[in-house]
Amino acid sequence: MNTRLQWHMKKATVVLLVTCMLAFSSHTYAQETDLIAIYEKALAHDALLASIRFENEATQELISQGRSLFLPNITATLDYDDNNNERKILTPSISSNVLLSGNQAKYHSYDYGITITQPLFNYGAFQQYKQILSQTSLSEKKLLQAQQDLIYRVALIYFETLMARDEVGLLQAQKASINEQLIESEARYDVGLISITDVNESKTKAAMIDAQIIAAIQRLKIKNRQIESLTGELPDKIKGINSRVSFVAVTDMMEDWISLAIENNLELKIIEDEIKIADTEIDVRRSNHYPTIDATASRSRNWDKGGYPYGALANEGVRSFSDVLGVTINIPIFSGGYTSSRVREAQKLKLKTAEDAEYLKRQVELKVREHYLNLQANFAEIEAYQQALNSATLQVESTQLAFQEGLRNSVEVLISQQILFNAQRDLLKSRYNYLMNIINLKLSVGILAQQDLEEINRYLSSE
Repeated sequence: MNTRLQWHMKKATVVLLVTCMLAFSSHTYAQETDLIAIYEKALAHDALLASIRFENEATQELISQGRSLFLPNITATLDYDDNNNERKILTPSISSNVLLSGNQAKYHSYDYGITITQPLFNYGAFQQYKQILSQTSLSEKKLLQAQQDLIYRVALIYFETLMARDEVGLLQAQKASINEQLIESEARYDVGLISITDVNESKTKAAMIDAQIIAAIQRLKIKNRQIESLTGELPDKIKGINSRVSFVAVTDMMEDWISLAIENNLELKIIEDEIKIADTEIDVRRSNHYPTIDATASRSRNWDKGGYPYGALANEGVRSFSDVLGVTINIPIFSGGYTSSRVREAQKLKLKTAEDAEYLKRQVELKVREHYLNLQANFAEIEAYQQALNSATLQVESTQLAFQEGLRNSVEVLISQQILFNAQRDLLKSRYNYLMNIINLKLSVGILAQQDLEEINRYLSSE
């Protein structure tokens, strides 16, 4: 074998080993930003979480509004009138009476009043307050659900960004290997050991990889912009998964996870509160059949500074005083069937919500089973892809050696390299899928928390 071919063969082998190492490290050198840092920025910036938080704060005000239904209601009135009246007297006996003969009345009148109403019995108000308590409980669960959803979204976009970056790195590494293969093919063609077909095959493959790299870089840019949408800033460099980390299989039984989901799943807890709200709505509407009892106290004062029948001779005017203390009972008798119809409507709506809850329960169980099985499959895939990678690495080495001996052509070398890079990509993807399915499983159960991100963050490093 001539010296030039030996030199190219050694160089190609070294470049292939280096690119494999680069692909596994996922270009993680000098990285600083990790999963927790992205999550903390998203907590302060995410508009969706902020919206749910403000909605929760607004809902808390319903408690004060509900308590007001049992407290006194105080109203005050104040009135001032400037009167200028004129009349025509048609009865002679009145017109001859000095005291009653006035035909003009220009005077001021004042009055004020205050009324206090204290509810003594109002079944509807009591049911409304119970409904408000359920609404605030539902709002708290929606806020917790939004927080868990943010954890999920941060983890998803983080690993999708890592996968997009890995694809760029793998394609660039593959391009370097193809270029080395092209150099070697040209060298062998120059000495007449292979045909021009092998050279053209390498050139074609190199051009195709260039197009794939452009598309992969575009996907990576989009993923970085998605992180910016969550955090408010473009990420610099993010940590990748430590290639030396090993994963462990899930040992808990599937039924244990399902039982945990029935107790903790937030969607189920939310719809339980919706059933409570629908139940109290029936009593709220039924309360329109019941009487209400209120204690009332009022005081009013009125001054008229003049006016008929005394005309201009009236100087002091008239004063009136009123103080009232009593109990008011309102008894609904008949509303044309409106109240009964609304009660029946509320009962049907409660039945609908109950059926929705049953359907949701079955869907939650299905999701838990799906994520549990996916997690088990991912663990098996990691081991299988690792074996495939080892085999593909040996295949590349043997195919390249056979190519040097003239037993293989460039097409076979390129195919073996493609198999190697596919195995690398599939192994990386299966590792990301494993971590995401942990997130999915805990989200479907309802126990996803920041601590889970911190656990996953330990798998990351700047290698």
